[in-house]
Amino acid sequence: MKHYVITLLAAAGLLVVGCNQSVETASQKFNELPPAVQKTVRAQAPNAEIVDVSKTSSNGMDAYQVEFRSEHGANPKVLVAANGTLLNSDMAQPAGAIQKMLTPTGAVGTPFSSLPEAAQKTIQAQAPHAQIAGISRHADNGRVIYEVEFNDEGKNPTIKVADDGTLVQSLQK
Repeated sequence: MKHYVITLLAAAGLLVVGCNQSVETASQKFNELPPAVQKTVRAQAPNAEIVDVSKTSSNGMDAYQVEFRSEHGANPKVLVAANGTLLNSDMAQPAGAIQKMLTPTGAVGTPFSSLPEAAQKTIQAQAPHAQIAGISRHADNGRVIYEVEFNDEGKNPTIKVADDGTLVQSLQK
């Protein structure tokens, strides 16, 4: 009986050590990713535990698949291009969250906070309590413009703000 208990404890100890090495390995792999990829991954799941990182290819370009631990069964994954563009995400979005937003670099899936600080300040000054429904990014005469659409039942007002914070179009209902 003693031999059985000792064997069981040794096996449990090896399992715990193996789990810690797996987390450490995933963490090390994450730290080796390009900074743009790390930023996009953390924007998708800022507090999630990473369990695996692998390099792959998507449409002929390098991409990275990052898998997160989940208490609810299947582990969610994100697929991010080497330039930081979100290609695919299994991450659950909170109720009322914007499903996809554009960042200053054109990457999809990162939050409002990824916009330039000057543009954020202008948007907040124009509509401090409005809920954002969507943000689109486009160029106009060599200038980056963000069109912000707000939730307002039946109206969906918009404003246009340049990346330097200049108000291009005031609130239109």
